[in-house]
Amino acid sequence: MGGLSALRVPMCAPSPSMGMNQSNRGSGLRLMAGAYRGCPGTAGEPPRAEIRTRLPRGVDLPEIMDRRGPLLLLAPLFVAAVLFLPSIGTRITSLEDEARYALKARNMLDTGDWLLPRVDGEVQMQKSPLFMWVIAALSLPGRKVTELTATLPSALSAIAGVGVTLLLGRRMFGARAGLLAALTLATMFGYYWHARLVLADMMMTFFIVAGAVAFWMSFADGAVRRGPLIVFWACLGLALAAKGPAGLLPLLPFGAFLIAERGWRRGIADLKPLMGATILVLVSAPWALAFALQKEQSYVQNVLVGDYLGPRRAGWARRSEVFFTIGPIVLGSLPWTIFIPAAVRGGWRRGESDVGRKFRFLVFWVLAYVIVITLMPQKRDRYLLPIFPALALMIGWLWDRWAAQGPSRTLRVHGWIWAALALALAAAVLLPLPLRPDLAILVPPVLWLKLLLGAALIGAAVAAVATARAGHALATFAVVCVSTTLVVAGETQVFVAGHNRTHDATRVGRSASCKISRASLRSWPPGARST
Repeated sequence: MGGLSALRVPMCAPSPSMGMNQSNRGSGLRLMAGAYRGCPGTAGEPPRAEIRTRLPRGVDLPEIMDRRGPLLLLAPLFVAAVLFLPSIGTRITSLEDEARYALKARNMLDTGDWLLPRVDGEVQMQKSPLFMWVIAALSLPGRKVTELTATLPSALSAIAGVGVTLLLGRRMFGARAGLLAALTLATMFGYYWHARLVLADMMMTFFIVAGAVAFWMSFADGAVRRGPLIVFWACLGLALAAKGPAGLLPLLPFGAFLIAERGWRRGIADLKPLMGATILVLVSAPWALAFALQKEQSYVQNVLVGDYLGPRRAGWARRSEVFFTIGPIVLGSLPWTIFIPAAVRGGWRRGESDVGRKFRFLVFWVLAYVIVITLMPQKRDRYLLPIFPALALMIGWLWDRWAAQGPSRTLRVHGWIWAALALALAAAVLLPLPLRPDLAILVPPVLWLKLLLGAALIGAAVAAVATARAGHALATFAVVCVSTTLVVAGETQVFVAGHNRTHDATRVGRSASCKISRASLRSWPPGARST
């Protein structure tokens, strides 16, 4: 059998000397797959050793990678869909904030007034209406807001967020790093959790990351590109329309990055704030004018002052709130949390190199949210949702670097640590440990499911150690990613069933209405006593 000798060169990014955007002209998955072609190495990395292999006669390696590239790039979107979409129409909406969005969307359908959100006839302007518009639009065919139509905007936004994270990672660190970052984000617990809630934060996060892609395209190589900058400001306008003023928070880290790079005067001038303000006004005009012209409430007094500035002028309830952001970041980044310190340390050490500059951008992004939310007296886990894509990009770069370097002690150590965490989780599932009710519903109710889940976690721990010790970084990454996908997909069904058992407000409401249909029903606020 004849064959020809070929050189297989690892996937890598274009050389920094080509410019960040010059090598990325074009659009679509085909161009992204083209980054798999051979080149000296990832930006900021030394040239990699070429690996000689044997290929069948007549087969060209670049053609193989171009053919498979689009399928590989679709893998994160497939994983995200598998995790975010199943059972979203069967989970009972239980949070007050979730119910508020659904009620406002239902009122839009019932009254035909899509400009002013209302609950029981009262204008509710605390949140801008884009998220409610999407819920109402998806509910138009059935003329009814359901759990499915209410949750679908968040799930679709989360899947799209994985896609734009892939694009940003590809722009910053190369195709393979972008692919790994997108898979990391899709399997992060905090991102998965919020993808299945009826909250506008995920839609806002999608627009923020899309804006980050446009921002990087505009400023990556030291120039100022007007087209991507217009898209950046438009994305911020849509983020503002989805959640309100929180959608403009990226201006703080992105502006700080430009100022650190170019100085105060040039950094602010290059951001073109006058053009940006004009775009924000145009994008926000449909709902902002309706809010401003209605006579029932004052948007400035009731929303900006009463809802945003007023509560945020209050002090912390406890000094321990200074550590609030640690919990949501540590738990929300699982199962990838342990890799964040190594990624930050490795990227930050690049100093003035191209990789170091990119990491400064990501660190500014994360720190701005951590600082702002730490200073706020009112804190919610979901306020940190926009930092998960930035953390995923750091982690994707780290795994790409490990794959390029080959066997390393750092990879082996992290493999052992991750295996220990997987074994600890298996013990929590298999042993009769006392758990809070909100955690107990995550444990499978039947023995065979417990054994299956425990065996999967133990098997993942063993595989992670074996592949890490062998120096196969991508195999170790696959173990973490695939095992997380399988476990979370199975746990989704367990959680939804347990959640519905403990939050079956619909059944309670029907039972109460049948028993007191002819009686007078009154309600009191929590803590009040009836007389």
